[in-house]
Amino acid sequence: MLKKLKVLSVFLVFFFMLPIITGLLPFPNNQKYEPPLAEEKQVVYASTNVQSEKNAEEVTATEVTATEENAKDVTPTMDSFDVLFVFTHSQETYKPFVESQTGTVAVYDDQANLLSMSKAMEDYFKLNGLNAKTLDVDIMAETVKQGKTMASSYSTARTFLNQELKKNQYDLILDIHRDATGHKKSTVTHNNVGYAKTAFVIGAENPNYKSNLNHANSLNQALNQIVPNISRGIIEKSGDGVDGVYNQDLANNLLLIEIGGIENTEDEVYRTIAVLAQAIAKTYVN
Repeated sequence: MLKKLKVLSVFLVFFFMLPIITGLLPFPNNQKYEPPLAEEKQVVYASTNVQSEKNAEEVTATEVTATEENAKDVTPTMDSFDVLFVFTHSQETYKPFVESQTGTVAVYDDQANLLSMSKAMEDYFKLNGLNAKTLDVDIMAETVKQGKTMASSYSTARTFLNQELKKNQYDLILDIHRDATGHKKSTVTHNNVGYAKTAFVIGAENPNYKSNLNHANSLNQALNQIVPNISRGIIEKSGDGVDGVYNQDLANNLLLIEIGGIENTEDEVYRTIAVLAQAIAKTYVN
């Protein structure tokens, strides 16, 4: 009896284990089934205003960097046309530009001014194949340091300009200023775009008068061919109460140019700088 029970138990265990053993044997199609993973879906969230502003800032920064890189990539030729920027009234500025930089409204500023805009101006010239350099001196600050008034700025500038011209030669020298006129007189619109107007000032009491005047006439015409009426023309200065020289006796290719007035925007000024660079390239290089 006991022996029969043992045999019966063995058979019961065998039949119980048979399905498990069968599953482990390598029969065809006897592979472990794994359900396919559900494809992950990208969840897109509606952007908030803050995120949009951040994206806009990133795009703007990229565009500005690209512009700077483009300027760096333009290598002047071996026979490059060299231009020197001088800012005798270095702290002259534009009301909208100062307000955007400092939150105040002024027509002179020791930080946001013509001199601080020189790097961007150089880049616009380089984009037109011109090799531009700035006489990097805050001449108005130097004048004050010497205990002199603004009227002595040309005298202060003369010292630094003389030193520079003894070391380097330039094809054109631009003493860049801002006029004191209001927006209506200092702005021209062309194809629905605003530009700061220019004006050339020639000292009629210097020995290089005729040569300087010829340069001014050529650029005046070239400017107006690109943007009609962007140049207000040429102003000749002589007689009592005016400088009459403006350091133009130091070089026969030194021009004083007024760009815009106190109410012109930064964009209007830079557009005109770009046009000026085109006019110079067209007149002297191309």
